[in-house]
Amino acid sequence: MKAKELFINTIRIIGDVIFVNLAFLLAFKLRFTGRIPSQNYNALLNIIPYVSIFSVLLFQMYDLYSNQLKRRIDEVFYTFIPATFIIVLFTGTVTYLTHSLAFPRSVYLISFPTLFLTMVAWRYLTIALERLISKKEEIIIVGRGENTAKLIKNIVSTMHKSYNIKDVIIDNPDYLKGLDHVEFNLYNDFNNLEEKLMGMDADIVFIASNLNEEEKKGAFYAALEKDWEVSLVPEFYEIMLSGSRLEQIGEMPVFEIVPPHNSIGFFFKRLTDIILASIGLLLSLPLTLPAAIAIKLESRGPLFFNQERVSRMGEEFDVYKFRTMVNNAEENTGPVLAKKNDSRVTKIGKILRKTRIDEIPQLINVLKGDMSIVGPRPERPHFVGQFEKEIPHYKYRHFIKTGITGLAQVYGFYDTDAEDKLRMDLLYANKRSFVFDLKILLETLKVIFMGHKAN
Repeated sequence: MKAKELFINTIRIIGDVIFVNLAFLLAFKLRFTGRIPSQNYNALLNIIPYVSIFSVLLFQMYDLYSNQLKRRIDEVFYTFIPATFIIVLFTGTVTYLTHSLAFPRSVYLISFPTLFLTMVAWRYLTIALERLISKKEEIIIVGRGENTAKLIKNIVSTMHKSYNIKDVIIDNPDYLKGLDHVEFNLYNDFNNLEEKLMGMDADIVFIASNLNEEEKKGAFYAALEKDWEVSLVPEFYEIMLSGSRLEQIGEMPVFEIVPPHNSIGFFFKRLTDIILASIGLLLSLPLTLPAAIAIKLESRGPLFFNQERVSRMGEEFDVYKFRTMVNNAEENTGPVLAKKNDSRVTKIGKILRKTRIDEIPQLINVLKGDMSIVGPRPERPHFVGQFEKEIPHYKYRHFIKTGITGLAQVYGFYDTDAEDKLRMDLLYANKRSFVFDLKILLETLKVIFMGHKAN
């Protein structure tokens, strides 16, 4: 880790511990309008170690100790909505288990806004500090085809405050139409790539798509010699390698790749799914009952929308969702992918989609074993057949059971193309674990509040 990142993160961790506990202290001050009774003050002191450790771990799960300049600034705001709720809920649980009866219920209500506002203000302050002492990182981008141009556009649109594109090596400059406003040195000759890179200066080299093995090796070796960081846009087989484990045959190290559907972790994942789905259906009743009434009052048609989807190993099943479109929406068009501002979506449907309440009935699919809580989103057979023809390796996303939420849903956008979603689905299949699932669930809580992602 760079020295500046280590310095900033050390400040962040220390500040997080201080300000989380100060927020609860402020809540007590507001509750008692002045001096806090000693009994209540001692109750607060007793939970400081638990709340401090839990908060740091939670923020780590939310990637709040990574370089914040590489993220959208509004993500920090939206992250603290679920994070604040989780911390307050954890605090209530700890005080109950430790019999801290001197922790009034009103404090929990007051602590939510105080904690949220305190942590958002503190985080924005650290981001301002990070911008003050950090410089833009100089980057080189190497790759062929439209995906390389797409990478450049993503960097320009989302990370312009963190990166400065210095050099681009691409096979055809025509791919870069629409990027005339971005200044960089342009090359289209891949001969002697390693030697060419050795003559350049940067902090990071991005290795994009469609480079052959010799060219990738050249870029890696040049980066090693120049002490650059390397960011790689992985090919599909490289994603599969990411899930390998190191074994040894005699004196020879080998990578062992276990197919996702042969993992022993499926038993524990299924058990977790049953527990979470049962709890989720029960706790969501205050949301689902009003939603059901609103759907029936707004438009004629069934309450639920059933549709055939494809899950693990190509098995087909009927997925359950609250109906958000007019009845028989595809009667005249046939199968059509949903899109932004779809005219077929009802007024109530727009609300249900934005809040993800329409997805809750899928917990029934989870209990039945059709789906998992976390996994690639199930697609319709019509589009699966279409994607398998157009996108190599698409079938491998069905090595594992599909899910209600997944990596592509929390890190992608509504209009992210199928190829990039496939990359994330395959990455999840190879990196899946209980901790990874928990991280995706936490990110899902954040995404619910982000309008540009929750469509």
